[in-house]
Amino acid sequence: MTHTTSKLTPEDIAWLERRLSAAVAPVAPRPEFVSRAKQELMGAPVVHPRSAWVKRSVLAAAALSTFSLVAMLAYLRRHRRAPSVDRAHNNT
Repeated sequence: MTHTTSKLTPEDIAWLERRLSAAVAPVAPRPEFVSRAKQELMGAPVVHPRSAWVKRSVLAAAALSTFSLVAMLAYLRRHRRAPSVDRAHNNT
């Protein structure tokens, strides 16, 4: 069974190059879309967060950070102390 390979002609290569360059060409949004979107964004009223929500969020983040720090320190303290207790029992 003979296996033949087809060779690309210069026209085929030129066609492939045109197709690839068209596929890679950057896509830019239409100017009317950009101006309309900009108008909608700039025309929307500014919504400020409520101070109660900001306070709650900051307090929750501080509490979570403090709890995480305390838990990490307790974990490290317990695991550092355990080997020394085992060594004291093994030496006697």
